[in-house]
Amino acid sequence: MPFTRRHFTPPSLRWKTFVRANRVFLIGVVLLILFNLYLVLTRQQGDALVAINQLRTDPFDVLFIYGTLLGEPIAYVAVILVAVTFRLRTALFAAFTGIAVAAITGVLKLYFAEARPMRYFFDNFEALWHNLNLFDEGMRNWGYTSFPSGHSASAFALYSFVCFNVRRPKLVISFFCFLLAILVGFSRMYLLYHFLRDVTAGAFLGLLIAVAMFFLQWKLFPTNTTLDDGIWWTPKQPLPPVEEPVTPD
Repeated sequence: MPFTRRHFTPPSLRWKTFVRANRVFLIGVVLLILFNLYLVLTRQQGDALVAINQLRTDPFDVLFIYGTLLGEPIAYVAVILVAVTFRLRTALFAAFTGIAVAAITGVLKLYFAEARPMRYFFDNFEALWHNLNLFDEGMRNWGYTSFPSGHSASAFALYSFVCFNVRRPKLVISFFCFLLAILVGFSRMYLLYHFLRDVTAGAFLGLLIAVAMFFLQWKLFPTNTTLDDGIWWTPKQPLPPVEEPVTPD
């Protein structure tokens, strides 16, 4: 089904309407977060990462190395380029969403300064570290910026924001955005960049940012009609008056 402007028409800003319209996506994300939180609280740190690491294959390497890019700025650029053709307001706040994610996760990473999995396993479980299916040195991160996962927050923020703004076909968009967000989150663990707790926190943070930006886009400059148009859309011009035919006397 091709997208038309009706897919991007202004929504109702009532919470009840918002939740009902996005219930499939919201239920999926909330259940995922709750399940991950259960695993985080009932397992030792790193258990999920070790289990995922045993799944390494060449096809999976390609999938997740490229899949993780869906949580990076290039994904925002793609969304903005599509959104700007339909509604400048949505394109603008998609950019604000990325900026908010980068700023908030950057501050949290500096505050918590948690060791990345590579550093954590090497410093605390060196024997286990040697048994991991390690990636090449160029792909290893030895820093102290593990919590929360910026890519996971970025992906869940971006694809939640997209899901909230596209009205039709809602079910297809909900599943598609949900899968893209999961792909990025899982890739961060597969690539040994983050623990399950980091990804879970990132997903929760990303969802909150997306909800805030969705409502904020309609609260700021609500009467600016220019922001409601896209570069492919111009205000409709009134039709010229119909001239009555002149009849001879």
